[in-house]
Amino acid sequence: MESKEQHLIRHYLILFTLFLFLAGCAHQIDTKTTLYDDWKPRLAAQKTWQAQGKLAFISPDERQSANLNWQQDEKQNNLVLTTFIGTRILSLKQTRTGAVLDYDDKTYTDTNAALLLKRLTGFDLPVDNADNWLKGTLMSQTLKVDELGRAQQVIWYDNSNKKWQITYSNYKQQGGFWVPGNVTLKHQQIKIKIQLYNWQFN
Repeated sequence: MESKEQHLIRHYLILFTLFLFLAGCAHQIDTKTTLYDDWKPRLAAQKTWQAQGKLAFISPDERQSANLNWQQDEKQNNLVLTTFIGTRILSLKQTRTGAVLDYDDKTYTDTNAALLLKRLTGFDLPVDNADNWLKGTLMSQTLKVDELGRAQQVIWYDNSNKKWQITYSNYKQQGGFWVPGNVTLKHQQIKIKIQLYNWQFN
């Protein structure tokens, strides 16, 4: 027969288990976002965001990879690449008046962020238009979408008239939007693969 002490212990264990279950349910409810009915135009109009993930730059001569932290607000666009142990590789800040690149312990400026990045690092990345292509909100007659209206593939020309083929996959719901988890850009023999773990919107 169960003693009074054992009965109390069992009672507390049941209550504790119930508390953990309810806390887990509450956490799931809190973190889940409701998808906007008009998520696509809302996402295109959303100018303040942050994306974190990994980037791989692949060309016939080299292959480089880095952690990626990309932030944008109404005033600036800031891209930071770090090694997988957290050492900063570069920081590129773009404003309406120009671009500032911190790279190899030096600071460089230019009016064109993409050209500045390419000239000093060899990275051919269309950073000037990231707000559209990274979110998958480009408008083009070549755009292919899935049954939910999410971008799958598009042929796009950047500010330097370079032709890019961009593909999107692994979509996730975040902040009320569908956002891509994987973005791949191809230009001639250059391929840029971006894996995005997290999106944040303000």
